[in-house]
Amino acid sequence: MAKTILIVEDDFDTLHPLSELLRLKGYTTVTASEADLALRLAREHRPTLILTDIALPGASGLSFISNVRHDPGIDQTPIIAISGCGPVVFLEAEAAGADFCIAKPINIDRFWQAVEFMCGEAVSEPEVVEQPERTRAQEIDRLVDELRLASSRDLRDDCLRRLKMQILRTD
Repeated sequence: MAKTILIVEDDFDTLHPLSELLRLKGYTTVTASEADLALRLAREHRPTLILTDIALPGASGLSFISNVRHDPGIDQTPIIAISGCGPVVFLEAEAAGADFCIAKPINIDRFWQAVEFMCGEAVSEPEVVEQPERTRAQEIDRLVDELRLASSRDLRDDCLRRLKMQILRTD
């Protein structure tokens, strides 16, 4: 039986490609462009995973995430928040109940890693692949990307510690 993913996105240019990519990978998709409809669809379809934008018309994605977490029928559904709003919004998304956060523009490899992990198809959390001989600026950029992908407070704290070391490093 195909796993169902609910995609909550008000931008058709993002919603349609995500839905198509997921269907090509064998997932069933259900889509909504606003939070109230998405909550009804989540209750009706009981998806394996929810992908939600944060900036939505009407109720925000943060409100939607919180509503899912307080609904006994769907409160355990994994949620990936997707946003171009920056790291502070991801902290708010995590506080609301998001399990994972992905920054826009979406890195497709990280996207697939997160989806597979949240759907129980990967054995470990997504990792940022190490590359040899990075410049300091590249390493800081990589750590910022890793921070965006951190799915728990412990992983985020570890990443912040390493980021601080890079920033304060004197060579």
